[in-house]
Amino acid sequence: MIRINLLHKCVFILLLAFCFSFTAGDTLKTLYVIKSKADFFTTDNFGNTYLIKSDEIRKYNPSGDLLKIYSNKNLGKITSVDASNPLRVLVFYKDFASVIILDDLLSQNGDIINLLDLSLEQSDLVCTSFNNGMWFFNRQNANLVRLDDNLQTAVNTGNLNRLLGSDLKPNFILEFDGYVYLNNPTEGILVFDIYGTYSKTITIKGLQHFQVKDQGSKSLVYFTDGILKSYQLKELTTIEIPFPGVNDARVEKENYYLSYKDSVLVRTNAN
Repeated sequence: MIRINLLHKCVFILLLAFCFSFTAGDTLKTLYVIKSKADFFTTDNFGNTYLIKSDEIRKYNPSGDLLKIYSNKNLGKITSVDASNPLRVLVFYKDFASVIILDDLLSQNGDIINLLDLSLEQSDLVCTSFNNGMWFFNRQNANLVRLDDNLQTAVNTGNLNRLLGSDLKPNFILEFDGYVYLNNPTEGILVFDIYGTYSKTITIKGLQHFQVKDQGSKSLVYFTDGILKSYQLKELTTIEIPFPGVNDARVEKENYYLSYKDSVLVRTNAN
């Protein structure tokens, strides 16, 4: 039984390596191109694409058709969009210390969440959490705070600089499969469990953002210097695929979402 499981694991890793090992032009098929400029973009696990420019979000379906446009000019420029739950998209406006939740049609779900009312107005980072919760990194107290679906504090780590002996200046946060990933570019990615307990640091430095994926083996996917990399968190190996001339890239299942100056190109490794 042990040998069989080991064989299956080796076969999976070889297949995963094959999917990532080709050069960008070898076997990928172009599905569609979204011709639109954006400050940044994100995707969800349904294959939708979200282009964000200033105060506007444009959502495109898995065929590249424009579905909806959302904008709130009263809250200024959008800081981040977390679409990890496509039915509950979290939009953060740092300058106005506000969060808005959108449904899958980009309609506002509930009132604007004013972080001043929650004593979280110094938050730099926000992301979605399980059971309709949210995580915040508060720079004033250097702590992680989790609010539940009633906006009540469920977790407060206390000052992480003192607890970890660090000088945290994180720029990205993500929850995935029971863990919170807090990116501190000069040190790496700090990993916490859902109770806010520190687990480990992944010493990949200098990142702006990343994805965590689990398609048989959990991996950290990120784009840097024209190369899309998949770091296998258990095997501690890295698989790379070059995309020259691309500004940013993401992965959803077998599809690659490639951001250029004035467009997003979606390509696939599927037959």
